[in-house]
Amino acid sequence: MFKFISRKAAFPVNDPRCIEQCMQFIRTELKTAKVEGRHAIRAQLLSEEMLATLIANAPDGEVRVSIKKTFGDTSINISTKGDEIDLYGYETDISGDLDDEEAEAAFRAIILKSHGENFKYGHKNGINNVRIMTGKAQISSIRLTLGALVLGIVFGLFIKFVLPEAACTGICDYLLTPFSTVFMNALKMVIAPVVFFSIVSCISGFGDLSELKRIGVRVMLMYLLTTVLAVLMAFVVTNLISPGEFGAALAMTGTQAVEVNTDVDTSILTTIINIVPSNFIRPFLEADTLQLIFLAIIIGIAVGKIGEYTPVLCEFFEACNSLFLTLTSMIAKFIPVAVFCSISLMFVNLGGSSFLSMAGYFLTNVLEIIIMLFIYGLLILIIARLNPITFFKKNREGMVTSFTLSSSTASMPINIKTCTDKLGISPKVANFSIPLGATINMDGTCISLVLSGLYLAKMYGVTVPVSMMGPLALTIILLSLGCPGVPGVGLVCLGIVLQQIGVPIGAMGLILAIDPVLDMFDTMSNTTGDVSCALITAKKEGLLDMDIYNDMSRS
Repeated sequence: MFKFISRKAAFPVNDPRCIEQCMQFIRTELKTAKVEGRHAIRAQLLSEEMLATLIANAPDGEVRVSIKKTFGDTSINISTKGDEIDLYGYETDISGDLDDEEAEAAFRAIILKSHGENFKYGHKNGINNVRIMTGKAQISSIRLTLGALVLGIVFGLFIKFVLPEAACTGICDYLLTPFSTVFMNALKMVIAPVVFFSIVSCISGFGDLSELKRIGVRVMLMYLLTTVLAVLMAFVVTNLISPGEFGAALAMTGTQAVEVNTDVDTSILTTIINIVPSNFIRPFLEADTLQLIFLAIIIGIAVGKIGEYTPVLCEFFEACNSLFLTLTSMIAKFIPVAVFCSISLMFVNLGGSSFLSMAGYFLTNVLEIIIMLFIYGLLILIIARLNPITFFKKNREGMVTSFTLSSSTASMPINIKTCTDKLGISPKVANFSIPLGATINMDGTCISLVLSGLYLAKMYGVTVPVSMMGPLALTIILLSLGCPGVPGVGLVCLGIVLQQIGVPIGAMGLILAIDPVLDMFDTMSNTTGDVSCALITAKKEGLLDMDIYNDMSRS
């Protein structure tokens, strides 16, 4: 993963065999870098196309080719002297009668568009520069993350039950915890800029604000639909399985006490009032997602209304958006190491007995998350009329990242990239819906609140009548929309639910041990719901690139 490779070569552009020599160098070095199969073929085809274009535009000198492998990403870099080339000149106009040169330019634009972020072109100081990413590192990253997850479980249990307590404490305090903390701080560092610049660049790109209004309404309706379905499904499945033993907790001793401040105002009115920040800097310092979204929306609208400076500011915000997404991709290279550390720490803190004593509760929660994923697939099939299997294959990186990081906000940049690069969703939809969904769309959390409330009620001998189910469901739906941005928000919401059904707050001590594990599943459901709603919205609005969606080489 951390191996660095750099190979360079130069060939005279006036040599008739220049392209052939360049391609031979590229093929050899890609094989050395272990890039094979369809990834190597795609990169070679695009390289050959770009070499022909660059050399035809080069007056003299050399074409320089380099192969670089950094943190698992392999790139082909090509540079020559020459005037700037309009690679996308015919991207939106390929109909009608075109001569050979125009037709070639049109097809080239289509090919380049299909490569998305894997292709970059720039011109500076009379030099044309092209970078082509092979695309293999994304698959390797998923495998490394899953491998790190398994190794983290094994290592955590090993140092917990095999090593002396002092050694275990030392490894956790001086190795695992510091790296996990540094990684999460690095992610938190870019979250606010990613949210802000992605939405500003999205909003400012709308020529017609009525289009934004239509997309916004559709996204909100989709989020509300999935939330209601999640709550209803959780009530049905929990009552059918009915995990736990009635009144069992009353006979237990030593249950951990939990102090939760349930006086925090979670009303929708308060949430709406707090959306507007008192100053411009505070939302960035506190990473208040709702306030960042508000700022980004009004600034994005304003950018489109200031006349001659609009194009300049649009380019600025697009550049900043690209900058922070690239920075996020760099940080994400360390996800497997962070996963290993965090999973090891979790198993050290939890041990193994907690899972056995709560097996019914745990498995019910996992089953409900699986059913919710199936519901997302049905919505994609019925409403968007798309193949849900393709969706899940292409969204697996986002699901794995959300699961392992256990944070909708931290995994947001990966989910945006998945939407645009793999699923073909227009940035107009992805850059708006994903940050919004990470804030208000909490299907997995709703499932957990329903199950935990009913499970703890049964364990404490509290009967929840059918007449209470409706108000309880409404409370949970409103909580998912109006959760305050405070630490321990899950406990705050669960405390409110328990108060409503007459269960003591201290009951949460029964599930604290496995709550971090279940939170991983809940987060995966939350983010999968965000991406599926974005996909459905894009399809209904005609903002989905079907060629990218059906291209399984991008999975």
